Amino acid sequence: MAPLRPEEPVSAAAHLCVFLLTTSAWMALPGPVRGGSGVLDRRGGEDRTLDMGGGHGGSPPGFQADTDEEADGAGSSARFRRALSWDKQMSLLSSSFVLKGDATHNQAMVHWTGENSSVILILTKYYHADSTKVLESSLWRSTDYGTTYTKLNLMPGTTIVVTSFYICPTNKKKVVLVGSSINERDQMLFLSTDEGSSFQRQSIAFTPETLIFHPKEEDKLLAYCKEGRLFASADLGRKWTLLQERVTKDKVFWSVSGVDVDPDLVHMEMQDTSGGYLYVTCLIQNCSDKMVTAQYLGKIDHNSLLVQDDYIFVKVTTGNRTKHYVSYRRNEFVQMRFPKYALPKDVQIVSTDENQVFLALQEWYQSDTYNLYQSDPQGVYYSIVLENVRSTKQPEENVLIDILEVRGIKGVFLANQKIDGKVTTLITYNKGRDWEPLAPPTTDMNGKPVSCKAPDCHLHLHLRWADNPYVSGTVHTKDSAPGLIMGAGNLGSKLVEYKEEMYITSDCGKTWRQVFEEEHHILYLDHGGVIVAIKDTSIPLKILK
Repeated sequence: MAPLRPEEPVSAAAHLCVFLLTTSAWMALPGPVRGGSGVLDRRGGEDRTLDMGGGHGGSPPGFQADTDEEADGAGSSARFRRALSWDKQMSLLSSSFVLKGDATHNQAMVHWTGENSSVILILTKYYHADSTKVLESSLWRSTDYGTTYTKLNLMPGTTIVVTSFYICPTNKKKVVLVGSSINERDQMLFLSTDEGSSFQRQSIAFTPETLIFHPKEEDKLLAYCKEGRLFASADLGRKWTLLQERVTKDKVFWSVSGVDVDPDLVHMEMQDTSGGYLYVTCLIQNCSDKMVTAQYLGKIDHNSLLVQDDYIFVKVTTGNRTKHYVSYRRNEFVQMRFPKYALPKDVQIVSTDENQVFLALQEWYQSDTYNLYQSDPQGVYYSIVLENVRSTKQPEENVLIDILEVRGIKGVFLANQKIDGKVTTLITYNKGRDWEPLAPPTTDMNGKPVSCKAPDCHLHLHLRWADNPYVSGTVHTKDSAPGLIMGAGNLGSKLVEYKEEMYITSDCGKTWRQVFEEEHHILYLDHGGVIVAIKDTSIPLKILK
């Protein structure tokens, strides 16, 4: 379960322009366009910095697109059938809007509910890289599907800096802004239950770094502070209770529905008085030291707890030997068993859906690649499915594995394999049992035949990152738009870092076509019926059609 994070930013030109690209062949859109709330985040993956409404943390510069719509089973399959029948040469119609007056602002965060709503919220910010602070912000609101915008004044006569906002996953009319006075002396939240039509200011005595909405109960929130304190609220942030101190960042998880018995249970990794780390749980109503329950008998490695679906993972190092443990459906922890030849230096969990663990394991001899393994239903026994998937070390020792789960269709993954310095993109439709390269498009943007022919030439995509930090380097998929994949890359025998042509598929990677010559930041709306494409540039932007 990933914590819902603030939507973070995409750097913009002096005038921030956003292009709405209507994929008219996808579905009929006779009236105003409706869409889903989204995130502009340059990180390109779950563990990078900038994100909006469901990513991690908030630091610059990165980009990811996301929406807040949830797809139910019947609707998802129906949309997939529409996706597969989508005309391969769909037309892209575009319109644009410009938010003037905030020429110095270099980040933007977008929320579009999409549930029969015409409201769009955009937060623009000036992020100062040297001080790592947001120095200015403006909140814009549209009630006519983005045709016109009004700048909101949250506290007349007082300068307020809003650093991030969070959207409730179960009721997207509920919005929480995190802000402070210009001198950071006064910390506050702004709470809305009507999509930002009105806000209630709530002073708080702490500085939240991350807010985590409950996945099922819309008024319950957790707030994590930089100094390790964890707070809880049961009334949408009006009153807060200190749960624990010395809690590890990003190692806090709400209960999982259908697995944990009590919805008010919180899983966390915390430091004890001796300096060691423990995996503990407690209820938000009473989380004093006496009421905290240790779920693993003994100390665990720092930053090793992960609670996801049916599984809980911890790591324990004794001397020079590290052991990995898993608990299935909250049963006792069991050591994870890898093939005898495997000597794991590091393990990263990729996916835990469909009653199976999919993970990346770095062998003792590997430096910038990982091997992929899949497990039995209990997550105990593992077998290898793909070798040499490329990886990179991020700031704060975070690791990115260049594999991406295609959202909306189970079992589909993209991976970049690195062999002898050559990176190629592969896709699987059965969770790793079989892999194949991406078929190149037959024509270019102008309809002319391309010279790229298999087996010597294929399509390759930047999945989780690009070497250029100002490029998102990520492929965009969405639960509510099954079969629709969009990403930047190139045609050839291998992936070329500086090539970032944009390609799109509507049939889950079977056929592709080029849509832009340069990379754009992507946001899916209205089940993929609308795609927002934002181009990075320091000069005025043209409308793309």
